[in-house]
Amino acid sequence: MDLLTYKELETGPTAPANPSLGHRAWSWLLTLSPTVVTFMIALSVGLGMIATQVSLLPVMVLMAIFWGLTVIAMVGVIARWMTPGRGRHRMAA
Repeated sequence: MDLLTYKELETGPTAPANPSLGHRAWSWLLTLSPTVVTFMIALSVGLGMIATQVSLLPVMVLMAIFWGLTVIAMVGVIARWMTPGRGRHRMAA
């Protein structure tokens, strides 16, 4: 199933009326723009550099969580790029 079909199922007449907070957060994370994901990658690298130098567990945990969210967002951007459709600059959001 491609991303456009998935989006249609999410917003069509058979979509759930009140999706959960986790479901909305997941959809938001997968529809971020490539520019935002680029900034997320830069922040992740910066947090990684700081975390390895200070060796504080809270900073390392923050970096790990943010890096995981960045990887999910990157997968969303790549999935949108691979989704067939009209136009060169089309986004499935």
